[in-house]
Parts: sequence; structure tokens; C-alpha cells
Amino acid sequence: MIANAAWIPRAVVTGVAIGTPWSAAVLLMAWRRNARIVGFMAALVSAAASALLLLAAPAGESLYEALMLLFSCLTAGAALMIPKRDCDARTIGGILFLLGATLLAYSSENLLVFFVGWILSAIPFFLRSWFRATSWRPATALLLSILALALAIGIIFGSGHAFSMDSLQGRSPGGTVAFGLLVVAVIFRKGICPAHAWVADAAEGAPAIPTALLLNGHFGALLVARLILPLFPSTAGNFFPVLSWLAIATALYVAIRGLTENSPRRLLAFLALSQSACILAGLESRTSEGITGALVHWFVVTVSTMGLFGVLRLLEVRFGENLTASRHLGLAEHAPRLAVFFAVFGLALVGLPGTLSFCSQDLLIHGTLMSNPVTGIVLPIATAMNAVSIFRLFARLFLGRRRTGFTHMADALPRERWILAAGVLFVVLGGLFPNAFVALQSAQAEVVNQANDRPVLRQHLTPIRIPGFVITSEDLNDGSEIRE
Repeated sequence: MIANAAWIPRAVVTGVAIGTPWSAAVLLMAWRRNARIVGFMAALVSAAASALLLLAAPAGESLYEALMLLFSCLTAGAALMIPKRDCDARTIGGILFLLGATLLAYSSENLLVFFVGWILSAIPFFLRSWFRATSWRPATALLLSILALALAIGIIFGSGHAFSMDSLQGRSPGGTVAFGLLVVAVIFRKGICPAHAWVADAAEGAPAIPTALLLNGHFGALLVARLILPLFPSTAGNFFPVLSWLAIATALYVAIRGLTENSPRRLLAFLALSQSACILAGLESRTSEGITGALVHWFVVTVSTMGLFGVLRLLEVRFGENLTASRHLGLAEHAPRLAVFFAVFGLALVGLPGTLSFCSQDLLIHGTLMSNPVTGIVLPIATAMNAVSIFRLFARLFLGRRRTGFTHMADALPRERWILAAGVLFVVLGGLFPNAFVALQSAQAEVVNQANDRPVLRQHLTPIRIPGFVITSEDLNDGSEIRE
């Protein structure tokens, strides 16, 4: 972090990060030309501003700035990767609108501003002119999450007479009723059972890359880390395990569903939902290892699922949108680079050794086993099922007899290769050199858990083993460098 960051006007830089993509979206509505360039440059400006905020953030308090940087880079990558068929002013404008809304929610310390960001991030998926799905479930689930959050914030303000999150921290404003409404908002926005069906419907019936951006905002996990844990420490200690059980049930159920799903989009949605549900289980574990694993896994799931959805959309554009996992299509000979990118992202999502997911899932399982053995046992079972599903999807899409009738170049274009390679480097280098990243997130885990009445569970004698490294609880608790 920057030693002396007083020269950075945080409010101005935050305004630039949020306002630039919205201004670019308005520009595209009027100009409607060079949409890809405008979208990429606007997202790049947001990424630069977010990087400044991250560098200026105090040590151990940079989680949301890091998420802003991650989502800005993700949007910039989406603007480069999105196929020419989809790259019009309407689509890029909607993506930029979503970026600004997501950054607004990430950066806010005020309940009303956070709520505005929550609403604005969902608006493109209500409108037919943008990304509304053909099914009724996605719009309904998003609307119910908005209503639940609105009621919760109203009750919180009525009880605490403030909108500032810092002033409400630890006071449990609104009691069990407000807490319950926040949990309902998480369930509908995150797609936790029994509200899981909308995620697959959105992936199948809405544009693939914008939908992947919506899912990878992880607003459900954000609400848990931003509001539920800091504001309701005692209530969360008594009732929050219910959400954890629902999350782990979701991870297991959709992993089972994925074993027989033949629609590639729905299958990827099930994989993304199963793995992202593990994030909630880790946040609830109340252990340094579990929360650290959840935060690291947040980054892994975001990058990997975005890469998978991007590769799938490129395949649809090149080979037709009726792709299926019911038979072998043999696309690897036509698109070997896309096959390799798909394999790496898929295996990185399910914990391949040598990737960052291997570290995050090891921490998740270790932490949840300490707090709830049943959850710690179910997590690797769900992950193993997801690994079977991702291998099955890869085999059906890319292996088998070569298809004929394609006369044009079908593999990844240079701009597509650049952004997909950047994602691969992130998950692979993060797994080979996990020291700095895991230590940084362990410091964030302590901040997330500071307001809890229940103490963080620590186990000083049992080390966490990652090939080439030994991470003990002392390393995770004090944020020190991991010993090699």
C-alpha cells in the first residue's frame, strides 16, 4: 500500500470509477459507433481508478477496493472478448451501466447508496431492450430481492435512525425481522435453494456474457460481508447457520443436477452456482481459514466462470447456438486454443492442484471442518461432482470425431486470446505463488469478522498444507507472510 496516500482524493477517484462507465453508456446511446473501443476504454479508466483506491486503502481494509478492481478488469475483458455479433452499442452500454452500478454498491458506506447500486445493477435484466431473459424467473427473483432489501433497510433506519454502516455496526438494528429480510434478499439474489432455478434460466435465456457479469457481482456474498456480519453479530451467531445450511444444500443439489444436464449454458450456471454457494458457507464458518478461503474463492470463481461463459459464447457464435452435451462434437480440432482455455478454467474452478482454487478450497474445507464437520464433508463431495460435470462437458464439446463443413478460421482471435490468457495467468500464477494473495485475504478475513461477538476459531497446532508451503493459523490471523 502507498505509505502516504493523502494526495489521493478518494471521493473524486471513486466518482471517476463509477461515473466513467455511466458517461460512456450515455455516449453510446447517442453515438452508437465504435462500441467495443468505447466500452473497453471506459472499463480501463474504472480499473485504473480502482487500482488507485486499492493502493491507497489501509492495510487489511482493501477488500472492496480489490473487488472494484476485479470487476472493472472483468468488464474490460468482456468488452474485448464479446463476439462481433453481440458487440453493439446497446449491449456494451448495458454492460457499462452494470459496471457503474456494481462499483457503486462495492464502494458505498451508506445503506441508501448501497440499495441504489443493488437496484441499478438489476435494471438491465428487467428490460427487453437490454438483457431480460425469456423466462419469468430471473426478473421475479431480482425483484423479490429488491423488495426484501428495501423492507430491511426501512426497518434498520426506523430502529437505528442512521444510514451509515459504520454507525450501525454491531447494534443489530431492527433485530430478527431485519436480519431475516436481509437473508431473504441474499437467497433470491444469490440463487440459494429454493430460489436457485432463476440462475439457470438467466444463463439459458439471456445474453451469456452480461449474465455472467451479473452473477459474478456476487451481491449475495457482498450483502453478507457488508451488512449481515458487521451489523448483526449476535443474531448472525444464532440464526446465520440456517443460511449456511441452505448454501451447502444448494451446492450439493445443483452439483447433482449438473451430472445429467445437457444444455451447456445451464450446466455452467449450475457449476457457477454450486461453487459460489461455497463462498457463503466459508463466510459463515467464523474461522480464519474458512473466511480466508471464501474470499480467495470469490476471486477464483469470478475469473473462472467468466472465462467459461466467454469461451462457450465464442463456440456458439462459430459453431451454432444449438450446442449440446448429449453427444461428442469434436470441436477441439477446429478450435484447439479455445479447448485449452476451457479446460484450464474448468479445472481451476474445481480445485486443480497448481491453481489458486486448490488453495482456496483447501482453506474452505479446513475452516468449515473446524466449525461444522458436516459442511466440511459435503463441500468436497459437491466439488468432486462439479469436476465430473466439467470434464463431461469438455469431453462432449471438444472430443470425438472431427466435424466437417467448417471452412473458416474458428479458433480464438488475438484479442480473445489476450484476455483469456490473462485469466489463465491469474488462476495459475495465483496457485503457484499463493503467499501474497492468501496473506492479503487473511487480513481481510479478520476485518470481516471484527464485529462478531463469537470469537474466531483458531487452531494453532494444525498446519494447512499447500504443496511447497505450510500455512498455520498464526500466519492467517496476523496477515504475515506465509513460510516456505
